[in-house]
Amino acid sequence: MVLKKQKFNIIMVVLASLIVGYFILKDDFNEIMKLIANINIGWFFFSILMVLLYWSFQTLSLYAVSVPVKKELSFKDLFKSIIICNFFSAITPAATGGQPFQIYFLRKKGLRLGAATNIVVEQSTLYQIALVLFGVIAIILNYFFNFFPSDSVLNKFVFIGFGVNLVVIILFAFISFGKKSNKYIIIKFINFLHKIKIVRDKEQLLSKAEGTIDVFYKSAKTLNSNKEALIKGIIYNFIALLFLYIIPLTVAYSFGNYSDINVLTTLVSSAYVMLIGAFIPIPGASGGIEYAFAAFFGFYITGSTLMAMLLIWRFITYYLSILVGGLVLIFNKEGEN
Repeated sequence: MVLKKQKFNIIMVVLASLIVGYFILKDDFNEIMKLIANINIGWFFFSILMVLLYWSFQTLSLYAVSVPVKKELSFKDLFKSIIICNFFSAITPAATGGQPFQIYFLRKKGLRLGAATNIVVEQSTLYQIALVLFGVIAIILNYFFNFFPSDSVLNKFVFIGFGVNLVVIILFAFISFGKKSNKYIIIKFINFLHKIKIVRDKEQLLSKAEGTIDVFYKSAKTLNSNKEALIKGIIYNFIALLFLYIIPLTVAYSFGNYSDINVLTTLVSSAYVMLIGAFIPIPGASGGIEYAFAAFFGFYITGSTLMAMLLIWRFITYYLSILVGGLVLIFNKEGEN
């Protein structure tokens, strides 16, 4: 059943990619292909290096929160788990598949289910905090430097995306630090939904909800008792996002464009693009994230160069995760320990 669902998700990714690719290429196919054919290989591979650093700093964060776990995990295994997480996040709606498969991978490496779940939830929370912090900085920078009109529709989408990520953190804090009261509220809410016929299997949902609360509570307790891991994790994830967000600039350099965008405009634009992508439920946020990229970077770069940039940026930051993640899964199945 799970395998069939993943096959369906991959088909969805392929179809969405073909549709988006058609709209990107349809107006100026020859010029875009010419630009890509003449890309600066040095800058192209430097952009790929940024992705590797993004994965590496995510791994450092995971390593920091895994220190209290009795079984010591190698950096190599944790790095693989990050790649697998990014792979399944890329092919599932709203990136919901990444963490469950990461937990499964860590269990195969010898961690107990509870320990694997805790460190993955902790890393996910720290990443979310870093994402929101970067979003706050981007919004403040835009307020002072006015990179984009504050009354634009796009900016409204940015605030929606920011709100979605902020709500996730607030809910985590709410669930984590008031275990008994939260269980009481959730039980009452599920009973209400059952009474008005929205929820059928009340007991199953109650069991899942209580299990989720227990996991979040234990993860929050662990993080709260290990301030060093908490701070390190946020810093590592912030640096990881810094490498991810700078990629459009290095991609622009690969096309010989050294003047139209700079570090600040790139970081703010990238943060806005990723915030918008947060509330698009399609696998990889396909369609919406490309539109956001073209819209924000379109303030500075236009025409065929913008479309060529979009294709290369999307390959490096999205499709590369699928390609590398797929290879890791294949070779891991062949008996790699």
